[in-house]
Amino acid sequence: MITSVSIFVTACKWMLLSLFSAVVAGHTSLTNTSVQTVHRGASVNISCRYKPSDETVSFDVKLENNYSNYILCSVKIMNNSLISQSCKYNVRLIWILNGISFEVSYLQINDTGTYKCVQTRTIPPPSVVLRDDRTFVQVIARPTVSVSQTRALDGFTILCSSEEFYPSAIEQVWMRNGEFQNISQTLNINKTNPDGSFTLHSYLNTSDCENYSCWVNHSTLSQPTSLHVLPNYCNKDQVDVWIAVATSALLILAVLILTVTCERYRRAHHRSPVQSDTPTYVQNEIYSSLGNHHPVPCSPVRLNASQHQGFSL
Repeated sequence: MITSVSIFVTACKWMLLSLFSAVVAGHTSLTNTSVQTVHRGASVNISCRYKPSDETVSFDVKLENNYSNYILCSVKIMNNSLISQSCKYNVRLIWILNGISFEVSYLQINDTGTYKCVQTRTIPPPSVVLRDDRTFVQVIARPTVSVSQTRALDGFTILCSSEEFYPSAIEQVWMRNGEFQNISQTLNINKTNPDGSFTLHSYLNTSDCENYSCWVNHSTLSQPTSLHVLPNYCNKDQVDVWIAVATSALLILAVLILTVTCERYRRAHHRSPVQSDTPTYVQNEIYSSLGNHHPVPCSPVRLNASQHQGFSL
């Protein structure tokens, strides 16, 4: 009988203690909410207030959004010493004197959501939630703007694309010679990417050679951006003109070179002949003492001594 009463009293004591703890938990659990905006690929710090004590406290960082609902990092501290830690690859624990924070890196669009840092006292039992700090993180992304063109039946279709931007609100308009075009003349196609970002394509048909530009404004831009485009057939006309000018210049240059060459050739063949420096042989006339005294040409060939003796003066 006494044993039964003792068991009953013990059970009642634990029930009352649990009820008291629940009431205390309801009064001691505090919620703090903050908002941070970061660019895609950047990092964010999720703060968790912590008061050093001799109790065993656990910290769980949890992401709640439209894409996921799971714990990113779980840490347990006993007597102000870290005893366990389990975090995702892109989450790093930062432990400072009066607080704990978690750095979440390489944020993408689908990481937008509410990050909860729940601080729970586990020892002594029962578990009591001490704090619930919440940080809403808005990941934004600048649009990547580009222009291109394709040939159409009656001219060209120019395309302006703003890719991978977030949030979805964006202004994208075609301009012609600095004036905004009627939006009814353009075809806009919106697309949601797998990572939660957005893409917008704007098509415009044209057959003239006016100055077109794509004007884009987004909340992530410090000022609107504008890209210019000129249809290919306009560029072709300009190229043809330059080809004609270059060809004419080459022909003129060729004529000048040919003229100079011919003039030099003509002057070279009309110069007065230069007298040769080659020595000439002087013919000496030797009159023979025989016959009718006809002059005999003297050869430059050397005569033998016997031949000299045959002549007489």
